[in-house]
Amino acid sequence: MAKWLTGLALLLALSTVQAAKHKHAPTASLLEACQGVAVLPSPDCGLTPTPAFDKEGNLWLVFVQNSHLYVTHSKDLGQTFAPPVAVNRTPEAIYHDGENRPKLVIGSEGEIYISWSQKAVGRFAGHIRFARSLDGARHFDEPLTINDDLAPISHRFDAMTVDSQGRIYISWVDKRGLAAAKQSGQAYAGAAIYYALSEDQGQHFSVNHKVADHSCECCRIAMAANNDDQIVTLWRHIYPVNIRDHAITLLGVNTAAIKNHPTRATDDNWMIEGCPHHGPDLALGHNNKVHITWFTQGEKNRGIMYGRFDLTEQTLDIQHAIDASSTASRPQVAVASGQVFTAWKSFNGTVTELRVNRSHDEGASWSTPRTLAETADGSDYPILITDGDNLFASWHTRSEGYQLIPVPANAHP
Repeated sequence: MAKWLTGLALLLALSTVQAAKHKHAPTASLLEACQGVAVLPSPDCGLTPTPAFDKEGNLWLVFVQNSHLYVTHSKDLGQTFAPPVAVNRTPEAIYHDGENRPKLVIGSEGEIYISWSQKAVGRFAGHIRFARSLDGARHFDEPLTINDDLAPISHRFDAMTVDSQGRIYISWVDKRGLAAAKQSGQAYAGAAIYYALSEDQGQHFSVNHKVADHSCECCRIAMAANNDDQIVTLWRHIYPVNIRDHAITLLGVNTAAIKNHPTRATDDNWMIEGCPHHGPDLALGHNNKVHITWFTQGEKNRGIMYGRFDLTEQTLDIQHAIDASSTASRPQVAVASGQVFTAWKSFNGTVTELRVNRSHDEGASWSTPRTLAETADGSDYPILITDGDNLFASWHTRSEGYQLIPVPANAHP
């Protein structure tokens, strides 16, 4: 009875905070409500919530709390959420920092696909995991392990996308090549990019395909399916000697695409002994162009950068410095209402600001940046997400909890 009352009290307290939060409740209330392992799962108290819209405009979130992944959804743009459903019924150790967060994709028929990196025994060791629901998150199948190499090494930093035929692609950073090189006494820089493919809604996945050796070890991968069902894939790569710039390539069911050599997408000449833990982002544009954004501290460029990569010509035809300040980080890019938007975090000496700007001419020129939100406490990476022509910034902060913030299309001069 006492345990039931305690659970009820926690539920009522968290519900009160959730309702009051959108009325600018004191941040201390939210911080207090989220303390302890007995707190009920919620997007406010969970870690690294990752969003997706379904075709009806419902907002879905996956987040990590107490060794579980939970999925919930909102019919009112994040003002209220349905009771969360556990993805993994058996608790497991889950990576949940911004670079290595769980992923969520909604299929064309409402299928819910979740991928994540599971912590394994060993330094930086992990496995790529996947689970699905075909009944609107009422039930999730038992998770699958996607990497077919099960050595206690790094298989982490997963990325996931679905093409128009419903094929699921999951890519990740993999160190099996480094492990083999060490055994044979050979030199090997960094890690590698691998991927696997499912053509039956995630019931089975293919053998693992290697995309490229010598990727950076701990930066997130960006992926998106274009109109030709090719998977545009962008990652931080290691060029001789220890230059940490970016590579881009196409994946697909055509094996010729798998064998294509990646093209160098950025040339900042950032020489650094180790991974900067700071991956890129991409959004598809018109005429086989890809909008990309990234962080660098190179000899040629510094700070948050934007570029437009031409897949036909295999070159970066436009490049701009978005924010060269020393505290700018975690860039995102999206296309909405015929415009290109970038978003990032920046610390102004007092608070962390969520900043955005836009381009109305396919990246040729950019507006003056604007602050959308701010927090005086810790915060997750921002994520730009579209619902049709509507653009939102998804942001979780320790004091304010989960926020879905509209990004007006005409917010800048």
